[in-house]
Amino acid sequence: MTTRIKTKIINVGNDQEIIDVPGNKLLEWLTDRKKIQQHWKRSQSNILKLIDHACEFTSIEKKEYNYYDCQRIFKEFESTPGGNATTLFGAYSNVNTQKWFEVIKAYEKDNYHIGESCQILSHNLNYEIPNLRKTIEKSIKTIEEDQKKPYLKNKTTALSTFKKACSDLGIKGDKIREEIIELPLQLTPLFNEVVDSLSSNKSVSNAIEFYNNFLRLTKVELDDICKEPLPLLLFLIKNGNVTMKERERILNPQKIKLNDQIKDNDIKDNYSNNKNNEKNNSNSNSENQPNLEIDWCITEDVLPIGEQPVIVWEDSEVDLDSQNIEWDDFSMDTIEMVDDSSITTKIELVESGSDLSNNNNNNNNNNNNNNNNNNNNNNNNNNNNNNNNNNNNNNNNNNNNNNNNNNNNNNNNNNNNNNDNSFKSQPNIEIEEKDKQQEQEQEQEQKQQDRFDEPINPNETILEFRPLRNQFLDELFELEIFLNNRCFEMEKSNSMFEIDQLNDESTDISTSQCKEYLKSISDILIKLSNTRVRQILDIKSSKKFVDRLVLQFTQKQQNIAKYTQLIIESDQKIEDLNLTLGQSRNKIDQFNKETKILKSNLEQSISNSLFDKKKINIMIPFSLN
Repeated sequence: MTTRIKTKIINVGNDQEIIDVPGNKLLEWLTDRKKIQQHWKRSQSNILKLIDHACEFTSIEKKEYNYYDCQRIFKEFESTPGGNATTLFGAYSNVNTQKWFEVIKAYEKDNYHIGESCQILSHNLNYEIPNLRKTIEKSIKTIEEDQKKPYLKNKTTALSTFKKACSDLGIKGDKIREEIIELPLQLTPLFNEVVDSLSSNKSVSNAIEFYNNFLRLTKVELDDICKEPLPLLLFLIKNGNVTMKERERILNPQKIKLNDQIKDNDIKDNYSNNKNNEKNNSNSNSENQPNLEIDWCITEDVLPIGEQPVIVWEDSEVDLDSQNIEWDDFSMDTIEMVDDSSITTKIELVESGSDLSNNNNNNNNNNNNNNNNNNNNNNNNNNNNNNNNNNNNNNNNNNNNNNNNNNNNNNNNNNNNNNDNSFKSQPNIEIEEKDKQQEQEQEQEQKQQDRFDEPINPNETILEFRPLRNQFLDELFELEIFLNNRCFEMEKSNSMFEIDQLNDESTDISTSQCKEYLKSISDILIKLSNTRVRQILDIKSSKKFVDRLVLQFTQKQQNIAKYTQLIIESDQKIEDLNLTLGQSRNKIDQFNKETKILKSNLEQSISNSLFDKKKINIMIPFSLN
């Protein structure tokens, strides 16, 4: 099914008609009117062979040639000398001219040249030129959008942000982690400068004195730990930013000396105890069994290496395998039975040897009491036995003497024990006092440890130690708030809590002096509490903060590198688009030119060959300028 293409015939004067034909559907328009056959392309392969053969014969470069190109080449050969000569049969005598004449005749057969030209014109109008137009428009739009993108502005902003962050922190930004780790080394000169300004500035000392007098007059109660106001501030003004070890030596000099002495004494005691332990271990067997001695038969002669000493027992008849204990001979001297009322039995065991005499001497009191009882009983029962009475009396006398001697000995021993206890009680009191002092010191140290909440480095200065630095800042803020309130009260005339009501010369200062004190304290606080110092302190105390800072600076550097890469890519893209734009413009100019020529030639060919020289106007939907 074919569609009818509308045409417009315009009548012009002198009986001339102009036929308007749409250029983008020109071939369909001609085939619908059967001006061109439906299968006009059948002779295309034969024509291409003729063109290739003519190019080879005439030594012309092979490429795509249309009808008008072949006609132009034919006219060139025809214009040469002898090129237009013909034979009797109407053929050209010049071979080159004849070859291209045959190509032209093959084109004109069945109006193939018109069909091919219409196809080329429609392709240019429908595809080539619109595509180039779109390419040019898109390239121009993309270039404008890329030029509007704020890559350069963002890069400038990121670079300025990175430089500002580096300057605020005090680093160059070349080696970020190394430079950040070295920043805490700048704290010691800063702290020393602050302490020097404290000691050299008289306004600070006057402000502290003014504050102390105010507290004294208002009778403010201080804590048990802080016996005086602003203790750390006064210590730094007096002694400077010393190390923690020197601070402890200044605050507790006796404790340091005592600790040194205790260490020396501990070393000496350990040495002496080791020697005593060795002696005690060697004499422990002899103390436990003083009467048992073993002759090891060891001489002072040095034994040769590898030989062991031989133990020689004195009694060779001892049976080492027997498990029976052989007791010495005991003789039972007397066993006497007394009255039923006092059931007492005396059993006297006499051991052969010297050990029994020692036991009898130690038990004189018991024997004497028994002898007295026996003698009394014998006197009551046997009055006739005089010899026994005399013996008993003698025994009584002897026993009495022994009792007296033993009593004297016991009294002497008791006196000696009392004297020893009196001597021992004095060092016990001293030891208890020392223990109490040590307990108090340990309690104070524990309070101080609980207050600090972190281990103390003895080589660290006072302001480098975080708890004491925070205490120092708290004292400065306390003093600043006090001076700020006093300035406000002095400036306000009718204040209910005016400082003049204290009526003391120590608190009588002017408003200008109070403001001067306040300015001195504020300047010191600014040095210690600015952003850079806080960051350096965080760097010193936390490795995670260092990692976080390095990550932040790395991200800033990555942003700078990203925008730099985007700028490079954008510039390269704009350059490529400009190149494409120039090429597209050159192509479209060439297509416009060719299409204009093809349009005019095609109008003439259609008019002469198909419409009896009627004027044909091929309409184009856009301008070809």
